[in-house]
Amino acid sequence: MANQPSGVHNMTNTPLLPAKARAYELPSLSGQESDEIVILLMSLPNPSQEVINCIENAVEWFKSSKIEGIKKEFFTNDEGKKDYRMVPCTDCPPLWARFYTLEDNRPFFSDRDGVKKFDISEIGHERRNGYSWYNSDGLKVLKKYEQWKKKNKIQ
Repeated sequence: MANQPSGVHNMTNTPLLPAKARAYELPSLSGQESDEIVILLMSLPNPSQEVINCIENAVEWFKSSKIEGIKKEFFTNDEGKKDYRMVPCTDCPPLWARFYTLEDNRPFFSDRDGVKKFDISEIGHERRNGYSWYNSDGLKVLKKYEQWKKKNKIQ
């Protein structure tokens, strides 16, 4: 573990490839951890063309991967426990999934058994409520991106 980069839990050391971490953290693209990396890149003074390209590609991914028209609805389940489900909505902010498949960029979820599911309701209460499966962190990236473009005079 000594050679593992700090904060990166789903990557092999050499070569840097997506890898499984905990049982429910399967190899994936991340809609949560990626935001801070992109914001860090945007903070670099005088970005090289390579850095600019990375930022542009990441922002395109955030734009194309946003999930619109759903929100969390909290309720008390049949066992008397606080729970949530995703429900349709209008005029709600976009969300990003924690994990997206490497093959086709589909949001997915998994329980401690490590089986990939494509609907949050298919995983157990403990993992559904004990992990951040959806987030709005992509909004930070999109907002900072507009500021970054102006600051760096990028069309």
